[in-house]
Amino acid sequence: PPVDIRPIKAVPDRPLPSRDVARLDEAFARIRTLTGAAALTAAVARPGGGIWHRTWTRPAHPRLWWASVGKTFTAVVVLQLVQEGKLTLDAPVSRFVRGVPNGDVVTLRDCLAHTSGLFSANEDRLVRARPGYRDPATLLAIARRHGAMFCPGERWRYSNTGYDVLGEIVKRIDGRPIDEAITERIIAPLGLSSMRALAPGVSPGDVAPAVSGGETIDPSWAGAAGPIASDGRDMAMAWAALLQGRLLGRALLKEMTATLYPMFDPGTFYGLGIMVFEVPDGQSTLRWVGHAGGAPGVSALVVYSRADNAIAAVALTGGGSATAAANLLLKSIAKPGRP
Repeated sequence: PPVDIRPIKAVPDRPLPSRDVARLDEAFARIRTLTGAAALTAAVARPGGGIWHRTWTRPAHPRLWWASVGKTFTAVVVLQLVQEGKLTLDAPVSRFVRGVPNGDVVTLRDCLAHTSGLFSANEDRLVRARPGYRDPATLLAIARRHGAMFCPGERWRYSNTGYDVLGEIVKRIDGRPIDEAITERIIAPLGLSSMRALAPGVSPGDVAPAVSGGETIDPSWAGAAGPIASDGRDMAMAWAALLQGRLLGRALLKEMTATLYPMFDPGTFYGLGIMVFEVPDGQSTLRWVGHAGGAPGVSALVVYSRADNAIAAVALTGGGSATAAANLLLKSIAKPGRP
């Protein structure tokens, strides 16, 4: 069923109470020990309360890559263009980008929700064997070679290529590439000094490296499907602004979770650039709204828990779980009675 995102209060730029800070600092130390992460950033923001944040990384690499968490930022830019009357969610993508399989019937809504049927080019065996940046035209050629996976709207299947298509649409309609659109529409207005939108194919020098199989992963390969590097504080504050209604009007914010599709794992669902998590919690089930991200050597998550009245944001390098880390942070400041 639809999940109604009700606007939250603003998050004041002030520390949380000292008791919460002590518990969160203890949890952060445990996360570092348990994950063995080479780089770790985390934040907990409370609407009407304040924010706590910590980052453990080398001074030369103050930001971490958030992988697919960045899809929400691409989605927000698309929805802002809808809000401005420059796009419609049910417009076929062939109106803007040529060569998309079933492009006459695949819509922007399908690309946002992963119901387009577009093959995700990063799943191609040759691409997996030789990872790295490929421009949107090359990725579309790979998708065409595989053909449509299903008719648009027939089912759900994750597709980074669908977000590459959205990035190309933004470039055409907004007159600038997706990284510049995100910067001008989200990062700069909110004053997020740590956050950066990564230019597709341009390797950043100040992002904590993620290593997998002895190779360093270049975060710029993801393009519009994962374009954000940041510390935990700015990620939490960006989500606070989204949930306050500062980036989108009430109607479009509500649209993001109006239709939800079951994902890979039980209890996870996808809307329009946003995820809903149903988390077992003793005899009850908590509901989180946010987005997860993962790539070789990277794990990231940002969620809002209404039960805890808190946003938790975690990104780390290595083999640890950002989801488990975020849960530990939320539990450390939970109300009495929550396990």
